Amino acid sequence: MQTICLIEDDKITRKLFVLLLQRAGFHVEDFGDGNSALSWLSSHTADVILSNIVLPEGISGKDVLTKVRSASNAAQTLVFALTSFARRGEREQYIEMGFDGCIAKPIDPQTFAEDFRAMMQKK
Repeated sequence: MQTICLIEDDKITRKLFVLLLQRAGFHVEDFGDGNSALSWLSSHTADVILSNIVLPEGISGKDVLTKVRSASNAAQTLVFALTSFARRGEREQYIEMGFDGCIAKPIDPQTFAEDFRAMMQKK
């Protein structure tokens, strides 16, 4: 079973993602801020990280990406940006930053699991 590290500060959105990912057969570790997630990642491994870009506690999704890419135990982990601000050209900017993909919110709960699996397989 693949482990997903989900970093989303909005509790309702986080619960929705957890529910959909668990129904799709993933094990999910969820966090409301980047610091908590990075603390967990320092001693655990995730197959995929889904990180909101704008996070509380002074650490952004970009900061999470930078720290994950520099960690020897997680450098190859897939990291996807979660954002409500996926305007034209922003997906490409996230890829240029080093994210493996971008998931725009709101998501379609009916197709999310299938879409997410497809994104993972492209990498």
